[in-house]
This record gives sequence, structure tokens and C-alpha cells, in this order.
Amino acid sequence: MKRRLCAHGIAAFLAVAGLAMGSRRVQADTNSPPGWFVTTNGAYVVLGDHTMFETNSPNNTDENKLFAWRKYQVNQIMSSGASNAIDRFVTASRELAQAYPGRIIEQEDLMAATEDYEYTGKPDQARALAKELIAGEGPEKYKTWAKGFLNRLDSANRPINLKFTALDGREVDLTQLKGKVVLVDFWSTDCSFCLKELPRVKAAYDQFHGAGLEVIGISCDTGREKLNRFIREKGLPWPQYFDGNGQEDNKMAQAFGVDGIPHMFLVDKKGILRFDDVRASDRYHRKDDTTSIEEKITKLLAESVE
Repeated sequence: MKRRLCAHGIAAFLAVAGLAMGSRRVQADTNSPPGWFVTTNGAYVVLGDHTMFETNSPNNTDENKLFAWRKYQVNQIMSSGASNAIDRFVTASRELAQAYPGRIIEQEDLMAATEDYEYTGKPDQARALAKELIAGEGPEKYKTWAKGFLNRLDSANRPINLKFTALDGREVDLTQLKGKVVLVDFWSTDCSFCLKELPRVKAAYDQFHGAGLEVIGISCDTGREKLNRFIREKGLPWPQYFDGNGQEDNKMAQAFGVDGIPHMFLVDKKGILRFDDVRASDRYHRKDDTTSIEEKITKLLAESVE
């Protein structure tokens, strides 16, 4: 799946519990989970590689184990690499939700599928699922995200509005940066992927700032002092949006339906959103896009503002 939510504690917690999970071949049996899927060290039970509870917990039931196994199989469809994986994932997720009413947040899967449809170059399917999330009866957070997601899709090749008072007091207004190429970086100091890509963002700023590149950070941090300290230590000169909310509740992230960080925009000299979901790493590209972040910046800098 495309989503890049940073998860820190699970791996460490499993290590502390002494529950090492190896990779196994997925089995087709949906009647009962295979032995490798359910492991225990006596104190804890682990289902797959992420669900864990105490052995004496009321959650330690055969029904929960079977549900977790079937959900695992659904997720394996998405990561199968098949050309129709997203379609099959959506169908399987709906079937599982019907089999276990109230036991699965179907909206979470629809949200993931929406993003993957967009990422693989299928915007029509992405829009359809986003509209379904908005019209559905699920939690409000999914509706909020879907509205932001559609706003981002609708903003492609159009001027975008970005105005706020930065963490250091600077006034940021994208409309006042006409004639500049602007990289907007949604990130967090708690996101390992963000930190791995940050040096290349900084290098791009150092290389192209004199030619007209500006960077705007949209921080999804919750701690002001921690963020300030990190900015000082790393010497990040660009302004940072900060509202004290994590990624899910960050107002700017919500406005553009950003659910996975790092996530970057490139805005051209006319203030138009030209490249969405840019990555500093060459390992991650949207379908049919093989150009690097430096190539994208160079292309926009070469364009006339007229």
C-alpha cells in the first residue's frame, strides 16, 4: 500500500516481548489460522506481525484469531503486485466487513484503496471511493480526509492557497511568492521516512535557492520545543507551519487529504500546483514518473513566469 504512516512502537514492543516473527507463505485456508500465524511466549499472543494482546485477555478468542487471519489475507491481496490487486482488495474488504459487522473499519481500507488508485494512475476510481467515504455513515475523520483528498486532486494544475504564520513568526503567503518555485513538504521529526529524505531536501534548497527555489515545511509534530530544537540542530532555514496536531488532525494535512508523510508539492512560478506527491527518494515514484526531485525543480525554474 502507498500509505506511509510512521509506526515506531510495535517492533520495539514485540522485541521486548520476545516474539520474533518470520516471513511465511500465505495460505488460502480461511476456516482457521495456520499455526505460524498465532504465536505466544506465554504472556502474550501475537497474530501475524502486528496484533498483540495478553494471553489472559478477553480478546484471546478463536473468533478474533480467525478474523485477524482473514484480514491478513485481505491485506496480502493489496501487496500481491497483481494488476487488479486494488479492485480485489476492495471487494475482499467489503466481504469481510459483511461477515464481521462492527468488527472492521471498512473506511480504513477504502481510504487506502483510494490513495493507491491515485498513486497508480486511476483518478476516476479514486474519486469514486472518496465520494463514497463522504456520503457514507463512517466516522467523521474519513469524511474530512476524503474532502481534502478531492480538494488536492482538484487543485492539480491550478493555483493553490497557502497562508499562515510560521513557527518562527514569519508570515507565509504562497500568493506572494510568484516568480519562485516552491516545494511544500509535509513531514514530522517522528517520521523515519521523512528524516531519511530531509538531507536531500536540504541539499536541493542549498543548490537551487539562489536560482529561485523556496521551501515551506508543514510540520505534523505535536511538540513545539522538540521541533524548534530539531530545526536549529539541522539548520533548516525555511518557515514551518505548526499547529501542534499530528498528521491525522493537522489542519493543513486535512485540507489536502495528506494521509502519508513525507508528502511534497512542487508549485511553479505562477503559484500553480504542478507536481503532487513528490518524493526526495528515487525509490518512490507515482506511475509513469521516473524524474528525480532535482529534475522537477530544474524544469520549473527554467520556465517563464509569463
